[in-house]
Amino acid sequence: MKSAFILVGGMASRANGLPKYEFTYDGKTFLEKQVEELRLCTDEIFIIGRNKDQEALIPHFFGVSFIHDIRQGQGPAGGVHAGAWNSGGDYFFITACDMPFLSCKVISYLFTAAKGYGGAVPFWEDGKYEPLCAVYSRSSVREYYENHQNRRLSLLIKGINAKLIPVTDIRNIDPGIDVFVNINDLQSLSSLNEKID
Repeated sequence: MKSAFILVGGMASRANGLPKYEFTYDGKTFLEKQVEELRLCTDEIFIIGRNKDQEALIPHFFGVSFIHDIRQGQGPAGGVHAGAWNSGGDYFFITACDMPFLSCKVISYLFTAAKGYGGAVPFWEDGKYEPLCAVYSRSSVREYYENHQNRRLSLLIKGINAKLIPVTDIRNIDPGIDVFVNINDLQSLSSLNEKID
């Protein structure tokens, strides 16, 4: 079983408070686009938010479950933590709601690459990770968090012995590496939509 989690818990401070899951592109919200793509290559999908108050504001999708952060206020690391405790699969994919161009080809590649490792995490030439377009081992993340309190994803990635995937490998699958595009503010959203006008 392949599980997928979409993080929606951020405060959207750079978007004037407009939740990024409400951002739209080409007539669909980012969340709609993500769920559509994930349905094609995963077996279960979860949306991870802060709490029940936020859950009440999120659109519901058939067959998609909403769960809350277990460790409140820990940002994306809290989402990875919640994913590890809710994943039905041995490995799970995790992303953020501001990344509208998910690719099943890339996701499937990461699931395959993660086998036998604590996960599969893309990284750039300068050493920076893409921790929110990555696959993690449920058991490895659980074991790490049972023994560590630090919420930095970079430490988690090192601590679970994740396989590091050069972005050049991803470029072979997704030449424009659009899968890593994240839209954090209204100006970026406007620029994105201008491309299709």
